[in-house]
Amino acid sequence: MAQKITDPLSFLTNLLTNKGKSDLYGIYLTGVNVLADCETDYGYEVSHSKVETDVENLLRQDEDDWNRLLVQVRRDRDQIVFPIVFIRNLEPVTAYFIVEGNEISLSVSIPTLVLTEFVTEVTFFQHLLRTVALFAGKNSSTVRFTLGAVSMQWDELVERGCAREVDIGF
Repeated sequence: MAQKITDPLSFLTNLLTNKGKSDLYGIYLTGVNVLADCETDYGYEVSHSKVETDVENLLRQDEDDWNRLLVQVRRDRDQIVFPIVFIRNLEPVTAYFIVEGNEISLSVSIPTLVLTEFVTEVTFFQHLLRTVALFAGKNSSTVRFTLGAVSMQWDELVERGCAREVDIGF
C-alpha cells in the first residue's frame, strides 16, 4: 500500500523522484503544479518571524503596487483576478490573487526552484495570502504553485533515501 501524501513537500518530492529526469548535478522536473492549503500548518521547520519580516519587506519594496493591489482587492467587486509581479530570490515571480465570493486564493508562478527552498516558499506565500485576505476582508483559501522547473541535487537524493551512491572502480 502506498504511503499517503499529506503535505505539498511530500507530494513534490515524490513527484520529482519518480518522474524527474537526471542530469550531471541531480534530477529535475519541468512544468509542475502543487497545491497548498493556506490555513494548514504543515509543520515545516521555518522561522515564522523571518517569514513575517520577508512579507513585510516585500510589501514595502514596491509599496505603490502593493497598496494599489490591496485597495483593488478590497473594493473592486467586478474584477476576479488581481495580478502582481515582483522579484523574490533573484527570480521574477508572478502572483495572481483570485477572488471567489468571500474567499481568496493565490496562484504563484515561480520560474525555477530547488526542492530545499520549497518549504520556505509554501510558508511565505501562505502568510502573504493571509495578509492580503485580512486586509480585503476575505477568507484565505489555497495557494497553487506553478513551478517552471524544480530540481534536487544528488547528495539530497541520497540523504533522503531516494537514490543510492554507487562506487564504480576501474
